Amino acid sequence: MPASADDASQAAQLSAALKAHMASLDGSELEREHRRLAGSFLREVDRRIAGSGTLPGQRVDFAGLPAQESPGGAHPAEARVALVSLPWMSPTLPSIQLATLASSLRQEGIASDVHELYVDYAARIGLNLYNLLGNLLGYLPEWIFSRHYYGPEQGDHLTGMLEQRPLGSDFPWPELADSVLAALEPVTEEFLDDLVQQTDWSRYDVVGFSLTISQLGASMAVARRLKRAFPSLRVVFGGSQCAGPMGSTILRICPYVDAVVHIEGELVLADLVRRLRDARPLTGLSGVSHRGADGEVVTEPAAELVVGGSRKLDLDYDAYFHRLVRLGLTEKMNPWLPFESSRGCWYGQKVQCTFCGLHDIMEFRAWDADVVLEQLEELQQRYGVGRFYSMDLIMPREYLRNLLPRIAERHHDWMFFYEIKANMRRSELETLAAAGVRWVQPGIESLDADLLALMRKGVKPFQNILLLKWSQELGIHCGWNLLFGLPGETQASYTRMAELIPKLTHLQPPSGGGRFQLHRFSPYFEQPEAHGIRWDGAHRMFRYAFPIDKADLDQLVYLHDFTLDPALGAPADTSAVDAAVRDWRRAQQAGASLALTELPDGQGVIVDHRDVGKAPARHRLEPAETVLYRHLDAGVAEKLLAATFQDEHPGPFEALGGESGIAARVARWLVDGLVIRIDGKVLALALHAHRMASRHMPPSSASCAAGDTGTGAASGAGLATQAAVLT
Repeated sequence: MPASADDASQAAQLSAALKAHMASLDGSELEREHRRLAGSFLREVDRRIAGSGTLPGQRVDFAGLPAQESPGGAHPAEARVALVSLPWMSPTLPSIQLATLASSLRQEGIASDVHELYVDYAARIGLNLYNLLGNLLGYLPEWIFSRHYYGPEQGDHLTGMLEQRPLGSDFPWPELADSVLAALEPVTEEFLDDLVQQTDWSRYDVVGFSLTISQLGASMAVARRLKRAFPSLRVVFGGSQCAGPMGSTILRICPYVDAVVHIEGELVLADLVRRLRDARPLTGLSGVSHRGADGEVVTEPAAELVVGGSRKLDLDYDAYFHRLVRLGLTEKMNPWLPFESSRGCWYGQKVQCTFCGLHDIMEFRAWDADVVLEQLEELQQRYGVGRFYSMDLIMPREYLRNLLPRIAERHHDWMFFYEIKANMRRSELETLAAAGVRWVQPGIESLDADLLALMRKGVKPFQNILLLKWSQELGIHCGWNLLFGLPGETQASYTRMAELIPKLTHLQPPSGGGRFQLHRFSPYFEQPEAHGIRWDGAHRMFRYAFPIDKADLDQLVYLHDFTLDPALGAPADTSAVDAAVRDWRRAQQAGASLALTELPDGQGVIVDHRDVGKAPARHRLEPAETVLYRHLDAGVAEKLLAATFQDEHPGPFEALGGESGIAARVARWLVDGLVIRIDGKVLALALHAHRMASRHMPPSSASCAAGDTGTGAASGAGLATQAAVLT
């Protein structure tokens, strides 16, 4: 509600008093006060951002954690490797990247320590605010840290980003966006200062940085500080943000990095560390970029991939949980344990989706089911956590026959996240649910056949709808997106979707979406002309985060700008679909439903409350009609409907009056929206009440990434006084 005149007067007086106090301080005192006020302001913003509520699952038995060793271990004098991950990884997940590298080093007799410093930064600015910022397009998260690299290097604080209003409508209170970005500068500077001062980096001779999501700016800023404080330290970057030409470009633009690993790090890290320690050349080291004798960047060919099968890692997340305890986050988060059971994509290895930016790790490799199960049981026993987040790009199909049934047989009270392909049978989804797979990302992307064909998804709309329907019955949350703006799309696709969506409001709506993005390594990027795309270089906003030559910037970033060939016609108008999705989400929040209840006498009742603004409509089915409706549960080819129903249910077929009677019922149900005609099939939409799971589904991916931290939304008006002294 609007602030009163008295409130405004008091705010003005307080603002004036704070400014007068700030003016009385000397330089160092002023800096400390500025950082303190900026931190307080950000934490208040964080408190007022809507949180996710309490997440289901088990909390960690922190009291049962193994005792933390000193950073130097049993032999403080021995050379050690520091493994570092910086913002913007999710603080509810320990870094499996660092744990994997640490395990591979242990196997080679090389000691290391893990530093998941993204957790420290999230605790400093607040978990909800961190999550909001980290989920934005990469240029702003990168800029928050890259300004602390380029400012000291070039005297350029990259203020051009501020002129672009980068938070915009993504922030709950747009009027405070500038103040939040202003407050982040001193708080981030303080974080970087503390990072260097509060750890004894002299214990290490090599520091390895893991770069996955928007971590380049932070990693460059920290690498600069560490190398200037400890000139003999050797700095290595690696991870997906270093793949292809991106890795060698990092070496060209950042002199504080000694080597970059392009491939899966556990293949070469131990050998790389030994060579750096012995001052031996890196020539011939597979998948590594380094500087030659003349200072030019040399990239060694990459020929290896990690082999699957019986490979097993000793994943140690002790450092992460001790960090949660030390930062006072044990009551603010309900962590997931990341694990890996495969790499690559078995579908993409055959047919890569046109927008998919996977690179040379596309080749699919899976670990043996018994190895994965053993690792999961060890992790649960060690940490008391039964919430497992699969890092796989897609679930191995054979796990439906071995791993998941074994988990169900052992009655583990576990919860899983997995990425899956959408064309699953109901029996397969039942296997997932029985094993505790309660949150999936199925890559639905669209509900229109033409758009799915343009994406090369390999599924039909009716399969996507079936997945949503059966997942709803089984208590599985589906996180999925709608993609728009594909080259070659037509208006007819969006007209069809806008007509279809109101019939689906009892199902899980898309959790995100928007116009497709041009990602490096995707078929759209690699063969743009073949798809009617003109590549325009790196996304224009990245020039505000990385003030480097355009040629280098084009090689550095993953997200790119493009122009569609005008010959493809005018862009489709998606406004009707946008509005339909907004209505869908509102209906879901209001409890929209469409359910069939079968009565003991064989009759059925369908209660339709998809239009939450009206009283529910009730449709009574005679016993034979109930059988017919159930027959349509998985969709039946319309031209075969009468014949298949007669073969499987001859009695109800006769009771309904044969083929003409069936056609009449289907026509009535089509008018009432109880069934749809899609992809040549007739599909029943109502959920079966007797099959519906009673368990609460896990929340969306965004809220899971944030953790259970919030107290609900609130007006931003009360933040104005704090903001006034920061700008």
